Amino acid sequence: MSHIKSIEVASNTTRKIWENHGIKEPMRFLGFCLSMLPVPGIQQAGSTLERHLGDKAFETQLEEIWSEIAEANDLVSKVSTLEEAIQEIAKTIEASPTLEAKTSQFIASLGSSQKEFSVLTENQGYQELRSSIINADISAFVAKGGSTNVIQNSTVNSERTHLHAVDNSKNFVDGTTIQGSGGAVSMQGITTQGPKSVQGSGVGFGAGGSTSFGSNPNLVSANCPVCNELLQADKRELAKYSQVQCHKCKTVLPYKLPNA
Repeated sequence: MSHIKSIEVASNTTRKIWENHGIKEPMRFLGFCLSMLPVPGIQQAGSTLERHLGDKAFETQLEEIWSEIAEANDLVSKVSTLEEAIQEIAKTIEASPTLEAKTSQFIASLGSSQKEFSVLTENQGYQELRSSIINADISAFVAKGGSTNVIQNSTVNSERTHLHAVDNSKNFVDGTTIQGSGGAVSMQGITTQGPKSVQGSGVGFGAGGSTSFGSNPNLVSANCPVCNELLQADKRELAKYSQVQCHKCKTVLPYKLPNA
C-alpha cells in the first residue's frame, strides 16, 4: 500500500511540473522515476527535476528512454491518467533488464546523494519501503518497541547501511540490494534483529545481533475478487484500517482480520 502512496505523491508532483513547463509526454516517465523514491524525498527530487528540464542533454536522455518504453508498450501514452501511466511504465521496465538498468542510472543522476537517510519506527509501528531507490552516504533503518520495518524490492546506494531492531522489533528485507563503491550485498527473505551494519560488500554484526532466513511472519495475502490480482500486506498495518484498495483495478474492498 505504501507504493500506492508513492504513485499518488509522484503524480501530484509531476502535475505541478506540468503547470510550470507545459505537458510533455516523456514527463510521464519522470512521474514513474519519482514514484520509485521514498515518499519524503519525492517533492525535493521534483524541485531538482525542474532545474534539469532546461538542460538539452537531460531532455535528450529523457526522450530516448521514453521512446524505448513507448515502443515496448504503447499503453504508456494511451492511458488517460498519470497514475495508470506510471503503473504501465513499471510493468514495461520490469520486463526489460536493459530498460531497468538505464532507469536506475537515470534516477541516480537526478540529484546529488543526501548525507543521511533514516527510518525510525517505534511503539508497535509499521513502515514500509517498496520498489524504492535510496541514494545517501549513510542509511539507517531502526525499529523499536515491537515495531516492523519492511524494505522490499528496493536498492540502497550507501557507503554504510545500518539495520537496527530491538525490543521484539524486526527489519524485514527482501529482494533488496545494498551497495556501495566497494561492492554490493543482495538480501532475499531476511529478517534481522539486533544491530547490523552493511558496508560495501560486507555485513557486520553488533552485540546481540542475529539473522534468520524466511518470509515476513506478519505477511498476509489474498486475491482480489474482481481482477484476481495478488494483494499482500503486513497484518500490523492492516489492523489500522477496515478496507483496502486493489493496486491493479482500484476496487475498494472491505476486510476483517481473523482474531490472533
